[in-house]
Amino acid sequence: MDMRRLDRTVDTEEALSYLREATVGYLALAENNTAYAIPLHFVWCEQSIYIHCAPEGRKITLLRQNPHCSFVVSFLDGIKGGASACEYGAYYRSAMVDGVARFVVDAEEKLMALTALTEKHAQVPFSPVTAAGMAKTTVVAIDIVRISGKARRS
Repeated sequence: MDMRRLDRTVDTEEALSYLREATVGYLALAENNTAYAIPLHFVWCEQSIYIHCAPEGRKITLLRQNPHCSFVVSFLDGIKGGASACEYGAYYRSAMVDGVARFVVDAEEKLMALTALTEKHAQVPFSPVTAAGMAKTTVVAIDIVRISGKARRS
């Protein structure tokens, strides 16, 4: 489905910049006829979104059943006031990805992803990822099929 407000569309590079900036994204999966969305720390690099998690759980089960997914980041940049409720609005930026998830098994790619995740989110210096840490951590790459972005600026 095409975006309704074309005047708020941003180009691909700007949408990708939102993926670089955001610290939390929302992964949306399908479970039978029900949506399942969860917030996750992530990193975008090498043309994929990377997440890490435990080797089992609902998210893993659903990704194994159906790797097609969506991933969204958004920012609330302010509120536009008005004299009445209908005049209010939000200033925002968002990016939405349609992608296909895959479990990362290549050791070099897994190390790159875990290191990039830590570099993005760590507040202090950190030790390199160990082989033991890699062995007990599942890394999922979401390969981007389509990305779109939208913004309303002040």
